[in-house]
Amino acid sequence: MSWTFDHLAFNTADGQTLQEDFAKLLGLKPGRRPPFPFPGRWLYQDEHAVVHVIERPLPDDTELSHIAFRTDEPAETVLQRVRDSGLPYQLAQVPGEGIAQIFVQMPGGLVIELDAKAQPSP
Repeated sequence: MSWTFDHLAFNTADGQTLQEDFAKLLGLKPGRRPPFPFPGRWLYQDEHAVVHVIERPLPDDTELSHIAFRTDEPAETVLQRVRDSGLPYQLAQVPGEGIAQIFVQMPGGLVIELDAKAQPSP
């Protein structure tokens, strides 16, 4: 099973400032974002959304939400590997994209998002 880096995600109360900072520093530009049920924005380098911003009230500054990787393997194969690891996880899906998201809680509090092809619904 091979993996490719997909994106970093940040939680912040001020998505506009974070977007402006990434634009100044790295030249990232806002672009298309699936219709998730929470506010946010995706910042692109060329055709790839390398930074995802999740807008939510926070008591402190911006925080790292998760690091994401993607694979061409089917989601069920990835999910079995996660189950076998014994690590806690949560499942989600990118709205309208056919991509399963498996959020794995790593030791120390780091969250890894594993993106894989979702099985089509019958």
